Amino acid sequence: MKSILLFLLVISSSLTAQEPDSSSALFQLREAERNFARASVMYGRNAAFVENFADEAIIFTDKWITNGKQFWKDLKARPRVLKWEPEYMDIADSRDFGISTGPWEVQEYRPYTAPAATGYFLSVWKKQIDGNWKVILDAGSTMPPQTGYDHAFSFPAGDDKPVPNPKLVNVDSARAEIMEREKQFLAAWKTNPLPATYASFLATGVRIQHEGYLPTTNPDTINALISHLHKTLTWETVGSRAASSGDLGFTYGLFEMQNNPKGLKGHYVRIWKKQPEGNWTITLEMMGID
Repeated sequence: MKSILLFLLVISSSLTAQEPDSSSALFQLREAERNFARASVMYGRNAAFVENFADEAIIFTDKWITNGKQFWKDLKARPRVLKWEPEYMDIADSRDFGISTGPWEVQEYRPYTAPAATGYFLSVWKKQIDGNWKVILDAGSTMPPQTGYDHAFSFPAGDDKPVPNPKLVNVDSARAEIMEREKQFLAAWKTNPLPATYASFLATGVRIQHEGYLPTTNPDTINALISHLHKTLTWETVGSRAASSGDLGFTYGLFEMQNNPKGLKGHYVRIWKKQPEGNWTITLEMMGID
C-alpha cells in the first residue's frame, strides 16, 4: 500500500511450475477455481460469484465485512468482465479446505480494451456436504499493471498426494488456537513493532501480498516491506475459520494506520498453518484497501 510503504520494491519470487496429480483433491480445487473464473467471463461476474459462494461467504467492500453471496445478488450488473487465474494453492490434510491466490484484472466488456484495474485475489474454499467446492472467504488487493512477470502455478510439496486417515479435530478448538496465536501476534507488534517481531510469526516460505505490490516469498523483500509498515498500524481481528484436520485456517479483519491524515483503512487475511512441532505460523498474509 503506497501510503504505508515508502518506496517501490522490485519483487523477486522464485516460482517453479508444478502440475498436480489429476486424481488429487488439489487438482479438483484448482478446477473449481478455474471453472469459477470461466463462468465469470461467460455468464457475468455477478452470476458466477453467486453460484460459487457458500451461503456464509465473507467479502470486504466499502461496507467493510459483508455477506458475499447476498452482495453479489444485490449488485447491479455492469458491462465489465472480471478475469483471474490461480497461481498458488494450499490444502488442508482433510482435503476439504484450501486456499487459492493469483492475479486478477477487470476490463470493459469489449475486445482489445486495457484493464481498468489489476491485482491479486485470495480465496478460501471449503468442500460442501454435496461434494462441491464453495468459496467461504474472498479478498483482494490492487497493484499497477505488470509486464514481464511470469505466472507459474505452484503448491507445497505433497499437497497433491492423499493423506491416509487424516487426524480430525474439534474445529472450534482449532479456531480458538488460531485466534489465540493472532492475539499473541498483535500484542507482540504493539509492544515491539519491529521486523524481527513480525518475522517471528512467519513460516519459512511465507507469501506476502500487500496493496500495490506483487506477492513475494523473498526474505529480503519481505523484510523491506515489514520495515516500512508504520508503527501505528493496528489490526482489529473479526474472526477465524479452520479445517477439520486442524492444520490450516485463517484470521481476518480490518486494519488502520492511526497517524494517516486520511484515516487509511483496509482489510487483511492471514493464513495460518500448524507446523509439525505444533506451532501455528503465518504462511500467507494479504492486506488490501477497500
